Amino acid sequence: MQILAIVWHPNARWGALSDADKLVYLKSLDDYINQGRAGGAVVLGWSRIDTTLPKAPKEGFIGVFGLASAAQVHEFEKVVIEARWYEYFDSTNISIGLEGATEAAPHKVYAKLLGVPLG
Repeated sequence: MQILAIVWHPNARWGALSDADKLVYLKSLDDYINQGRAGGAVVLGWSRIDTTLPKAPKEGFIGVFGLASAAQVHEFEKVVIEARWYEYFDSTNISIGLEGATEAAPHKVYAKLLGVPLG
């Protein structure tokens, strides 16, 4: 499974909208999320980020999605663009294929990722 995490925060254009316009836009996102689901995306959830941690990102929110492949992440990104997400939110998108969940010696995963020979 490929994971897509969209770390985001409202920008000035969002702040300039009235509450009524914000709600209209947010309701419109339902159609885009459902379009992504129809394409195979699994919504894992949304959250406020705990910014009290050292090295926390400047953005305050995250959406996390599961997709079958890196290609599907790119297809989902097209839906995000179509939804005009980037007009209202500054985002950092992270696409990852996780490794090592059951590795008894996690240093082997780090070594592989960093290109360090295990000897």
